Amino acid sequence: MVKVLTRLAATDLNLLLEGETGCGKSLLAEKIHRRSRPGRPLVVVDCGALPASLAAVELFGHAPGAFTDATGGRRGWLEQAGDGTVVFDRIEALAPEVQVALLRTLEERRFFPVGGVAARFLRARVMATATEAVAESLESGRLRRDLYHRLAGYHAHIPPLRARREDILPASASYLRRQGRLMKAAFTLHPECAELMLNYPWPGNFRELEAALQRGCLSAAAGLILPHHLGLPPDGWERVIAWAVQQRRSLAEVTRAYALWVLAEEGGNVSRASRVLGVSRRTLIRWRAQPHG
Repeated sequence: MVKVLTRLAATDLNLLLEGETGCGKSLLAEKIHRRSRPGRPLVVVDCGALPASLAAVELFGHAPGAFTDATGGRRGWLEQAGDGTVVFDRIEALAPEVQVALLRTLEERRFFPVGGVAARFLRARVMATATEAVAESLESGRLRRDLYHRLAGYHAHIPPLRARREDILPASASYLRRQGRLMKAAFTLHPECAELMLNYPWPGNFRELEAALQRGCLSAAAGLILPHHLGLPPDGWERVIAWAVQQRRSLAEVTRAYALWVLAEEGGNVSRASRVLGVSRRTLIRWRAQPHG
């Protein structure tokens, strides 16, 4: 999916990215922008925080004297984007009357500042993200169908992180490099830590992953991040069961995964974890040493 979307960077198609909160839609939009229009402006509009009463001025700007105290003109976000990219984040949260104005702008590729008579042309590429299911937004009327068709030159559903386990460790390594530069340190994940991260379902997606890694960086000694440094929630058994059902894992794999959760909750102490689990230290050490399946 990511490869397909990055290939779309070479086009001028409008893009609509749908997925759970924190699954990386904004990061992907930024990546496409950098490949599509490097060095040009990127303007992100938080539709959920845009009051309908202010939307016209924020999006389109205003001419001098358009209203009281408007002594000078102001460029709106669409004009500020220039020939770069404008991203409408959480498009389903945009007020209905603003959706109408945006639709007209996308159809005509031009707009008028509030109180202005000279048209401004929309030169930016347009992308949008949607948090709730687009089909439900259309059915409920929160998102206009005609606006959807204008935005969705290409409509992609971005899977949650729990369905993209292959992205967990590369994303973690990238974050740790960035954090290491900020903290002037080198961080690495202990194999047990990596194992637990691969088994955890990450309901908060990339945002939760980054928060856990940040805790790990702040807690780790000598740059080595251990499972208990991540501060993941203690309801490990329920989460392992959910993971096992989704992945169709064997009973042995589920047992080992749960044992690793308990070990993490006991701060990596093998003796305490073995007492909780009712197994020998040797058995727990053997489970810990097994490579990830």
